[in-house]
Parts: sequence; structure tokens; C-alpha cells
Amino acid sequence: MKKTSRKTKTTQLATSRKEVPLSTWLLSAVLVLAPLTAGRLEVGSEPAEPSLRGVLTALFSTGSMLSVAVWGMAMLALAALVWEWARQPAQGDAVPRPARVLMIGLLVCLLAGGVTSVYRWGTLVAWSWWAVTIATAWLFSQRRGEGIVTVIHALAIAGTLAAAFAVREYAQNVREVPNWRVFGTFFNPDFLAGYLCLTLPLTLAVALARSGSVRWLTGFGAWLQAAAILLTGSRFGVICAVLSLVATAVWMVFNRSWNRQRAMLFALFCVALLLTAGLMARPLTQRVTAQAVQAESHSGGFRIWTWKGTLAMAKAHPLLGTGLGTYELAYPRYAQVGFTRLAHNSYLQITAEAGVPALILLLGALATLAWAVVRREGSALAHIADWDARPLRAGLVGAITAGLARNLVDSDWYIFACLLAFWAVVGLMLASSLPQGQEAVTRRLYLAHAVLLLLALPVLTLRMAGALSANAANWNMAQGTPDEEGYRRALRWEPWNGEHLLSLGLLCYGMARAGDTSRVQDAVQSLQEAAQVMPMSKTWYHLGNLYRDVLSDRAKAIEAYRRALEIDPHALRVMVELGKTLEQAGDRRGAEALYQRMLEIEKSVYNRVRAVPELPEVDYAFAYAGLARLAMARHQPEEARKRYADALRILNADRSARENNPMAQALPRPPERERALEELREECERALGQAW
Repeated sequence: MKKTSRKTKTTQLATSRKEVPLSTWLLSAVLVLAPLTAGRLEVGSEPAEPSLRGVLTALFSTGSMLSVAVWGMAMLALAALVWEWARQPAQGDAVPRPARVLMIGLLVCLLAGGVTSVYRWGTLVAWSWWAVTIATAWLFSQRRGEGIVTVIHALAIAGTLAAAFAVREYAQNVREVPNWRVFGTFFNPDFLAGYLCLTLPLTLAVALARSGSVRWLTGFGAWLQAAAILLTGSRFGVICAVLSLVATAVWMVFNRSWNRQRAMLFALFCVALLLTAGLMARPLTQRVTAQAVQAESHSGGFRIWTWKGTLAMAKAHPLLGTGLGTYELAYPRYAQVGFTRLAHNSYLQITAEAGVPALILLLGALATLAWAVVRREGSALAHIADWDARPLRAGLVGAITAGLARNLVDSDWYIFACLLAFWAVVGLMLASSLPQGQEAVTRRLYLAHAVLLLLALPVLTLRMAGALSANAANWNMAQGTPDEEGYRRALRWEPWNGEHLLSLGLLCYGMARAGDTSRVQDAVQSLQEAAQVMPMSKTWYHLGNLYRDVLSDRAKAIEAYRRALEIDPHALRVMVELGKTLEQAGDRRGAEALYQRMLEIEKSVYNRVRAVPELPEVDYAFAYAGLARLAMARHQPEEARKRYADALRILNADRSARENNPMAQALPRPPERERALEELREECERALGQAW
């Protein structure tokens, strides 16, 4: 009798596995690939060898192929959608109509911001990310039966793989840096923690919902993810992980899925987590000691001041914002503390980039979806295939809770892997809570989401082609071979991409400085176009250097530097070069006012609260030296000596940091910058060594 029942159960399992459609496997592949390939920003990465092997290696390591990763996942989502659409599905749509209307409004609002965007191509690319994510989330909401469980397993596997890479990284670095914070496959430790906060409660829920070997395997995966969160050293990441577990437990009480065995397993996991925290959490404990709190108080303060600046940015552009994806370009004008690429708060950043209406639509959609989930829980299916669905839904609630909380202190939704995972969890929650018996033809919705993907894919295709061409040019440059044609090829794919124009302009500028005067006009034209398409302080800075050092046109150089300061009023390096140029032009009063402004910034919160306070800001040394030269011109030797001593103090602190601080050693300077600092040191030492 037992043999017969086991045989019947095996047959049922095999049948249920066969019933999992191809589209579900494609969507599961998207979830597994996301944290391995799309957890970074496209900045600061080393170029990859322009070959299939080089691109694939970079895709899974450096993050420099982010555009390829997003394009690939969009294609997989489109393939899944077309496959299901061709089968003419007739099933209940899990997304409530009010939420669907609000999400459509959100996408329209995000796209409308392109009208006033400071960088329209960047806005279009960022919008395409959201379009792919929302369309894919809807596909996840269409999973039924075993398909829901399959996708949840894919998320658990993705989180476990991301955690495994992080733990391996820690093992490789812990001997040299005992308090090493793991990055894994993500841009920084905080984003890794944010992603794992989404997968941890789900993985644990799978362990609670199942018995046998699956329970212990997924339990180990949950423990590995929790350990990786501790190793990130992310304080709010740990808080959100705990919050996700609490939300999971509370929802299990709400849907009455607790039993004695599950309670014991949950308690056992919590005990194991506490023991792990005692053994493996050195990166975290190093950040919560009294000394660390005092030394790293900048971290919380930096966030708060960044939020204030972002709020000022939102107030200045309340309706449509500055354009989705333009934060790095528009924020410096409103910054009250130093440089940051993200606002450390997704809600504030969306408001600043897309306007207040976009935030209202987003929050309205989330609230509508939450109400639908709560209302449906009483009539939702108790079992999915042969799984108890109630613990799985509790894990999904825990993941959503952690995701919403994480975005209060970091911009997780600006990392594609985190954005996709969060909305995938939302879609799965809707799918698993859909009551049985709600049937409606959804063919028109497949058409709508196919159109959404088809709108995004041309943009993503052009972005990918441009990125591959620019990567090849960057690779050749790194090998010592200038590749002007590579950048021009990238511009043929993306003529609106300011980064390609800037790269081409800097290449021509370098040739002009090396003596090839025929490239001067090419450099000027490319840099001017880059400044118009993508207004950045550094572009006008390079134009100022070009006008001054190659064309010997101080008037245009001064104008360019001032344009740079309009975009970023705290651009210290621009101030240094503008001050030097004013000195050369004989405008001592203007130069002195500029150097004094730099010293005011040094004493302000802008300098006191910095992301990396361990590294001295050497540009202030140039300001002190400039004031010393002006004092000498006024025959004030004591004042000049004092100013030179202040400049040398900063340079000595910088040298000490470069010799002893691992963080400083990991941030090498360009040779030209090193030469300028050495020349400044020689000037200070020579002046202080003179008889006055």
C-alpha cells in the first residue's frame, strides 16, 4: 500500500513538473541572471576584451556589460510573453484594475519627464528599465500552480548564489582586511544587503513549507544569505533582514499557517543566525562600536544632508522633475554635502527626478496592491500543487516589507537586480493570493505588455550596441592604442549619449595637447556637444582647460569654468583652475574671492560631512597656496608663510593617508594629478625654506 502511494505521489510530482510551461523557466532564468549580471552601475568599470569570451567574463564579474545584461533579460521576458500569448491563455488577472491604471499613469509620468529632462537619452534608458520591470512583474503575476513555486525556487537559488559569491569574497580578503565588507556581484555592500533582504524570507519560507531534503537545502541557503548580509556590514541591511523575518512570522499568524514543527524550525534558524552574528559579523560590529560610531557618524549624517539637498531639488522641479535617471547631473546644484550618484532614498529620488505626481502614483499603486493582498488572503488557495501556500505568501510579505523599508535609506530601485527582484516578488504575491475560480480572458493584456516591451527594446538595443562599441574603444585605449573610430561608432548607435561625446572630446583634446593642432576643433566641437546633450560640470571643466592650455584663450576658459560652477557650485577642482586662470589674467581680486570661497566651503558642513572623511580633500591646499601667492604680491610675508604652512599640512595628511589607508590605496590618482600635487608640495617647501 505504501509502495502504491509513493508511486502515485511520484507520478503526480512528475506530472506537475511537466505542467510548468517554458515561459516560467524563461522567467526563472531572468531572476537567476539578475543578481549575477545586473547588480552594478555602469561607472568605474575596467573595459572588457572586445570578444565573446571577454564580454561574457565581464558580464558575470566587473559589471561593465550592464546594458548587455538588461537587454538579454528583456529579450527573455519578451520570449516568455510571446510563448504564453501564442497559447491564447484564459485565466484570471491577478492585478486589480485600479492598480493597473495607476501603474500606467506612473509609466506615462516617468516618460513625460523626458520633456523637461536635463539629459533626455538617459531618461529614456532609465524609463526602459522600468518598462521592462513592470511588464515582467505582470508576467510573474500570471504564474499559476507549480509555476509560482518554480519561480520562488529561482529567487531562492539566485539569493543563495549571490550570498555564496559574497562569502567566498570574504574568505579571500579577511586575512589582509579583518573587517572587510563584502560586495559580491553588486555595486556596493548596501545594495547586496538590500537584494538579500528580498530573497532571505522567501528562501526560509520554502524551508518552512516543505519537508525532507528540500527543507534542509533551502534552510542552508537562508542561513548563507543571512550570513552574507552580516558580512556586508550594512547596519540598516541587518535591520531590514530582521524586519523581513518579523513580517514573515506575523503574516503566518495572520493566515494561521503556524504549527509546532514550523515554530521550532523558525526558532532554530533564529538561534543559528544569532550564533552566526557572534562569529562572522566583524564587518558589522566594527561599525557599531563607540569608536566606529564616532568615526563613521558621517554615514548617517551624509544621508540626512543628501536627503535635504534632494528635497530642495524636488521643490525646484515639483511637476515633472529633472528627468528619470538624471540625479547625478542635476543634484550638484542643490547639494549640501559632497558628491553622490544616488539619493540614498528611492522615494525622494523618484520625486526629484520625475516629480511629485510620479511618487503619488507609485505609492497609490503599492497601497492598492497591498489592500488587494490583505483582502484576498482569507479566500486564497491554501495549497499550490502539493505545497502549503500560506508560508510562501508569508515569505513574500516579508520580502516586500524589507524592500519597502530598504528604499527609505538607499536607492535600491536604481540597481536593476534589486528593482526587478522587488517587483517580481510583488507579482508573485498577487499570483499566489488570487482566489480560485476567477477566470477572465487576458489576451488584450498580453498585447499591452508586449507593446510595452517592444517600446523599451529598441532603446535597450541601441544602448547595448553603443556600450559595446565604447567598451572596445576603451579597451584599445587601455592597451595604448587611441581608437577614435570606436567612439564614433558608438555615437552612430547612440548619437544622444553624452558619455560617448565626452570620451571622443577628451581623446581629441589629448591629441591636441600632444601637438596635433588639427584635432583642436574636433575636441572643442565634441566637448561642446557633450555639454549641451548632457550638462556636467566636468565637461565644462575640460573645455576650460582646452581653451586655456591649448588655445591660450583665457576669456573663454574663464567663461567655461564659470559655466561649470553654475552646474556644480562646490566643484573644488574647477575653482582651483579658475583661480589660477584669474591670477594669470591679473584679476587678483577675483582669484582671492574664489580662494576665500573655497575656505568657506572647507569650514562648512559640505566638507565636515563627507562620504569618505578618511581621505583629506587636497584641493583646499591649492586654495591656501593661491592665497599665499597673493599675500606675497601684497608684501605680506607672515600671511604668506601661514597660508603655505596650511597647504603643506593638508598635503602631508594626504601622503600619510595614501601610505597607510587601504581605502586610499584602492583609489589611485591619475599621473597628471600626482604631478600637480608634487609641484604644489615643492612650491610650499621652497617658499617655507626661504629667508623672509
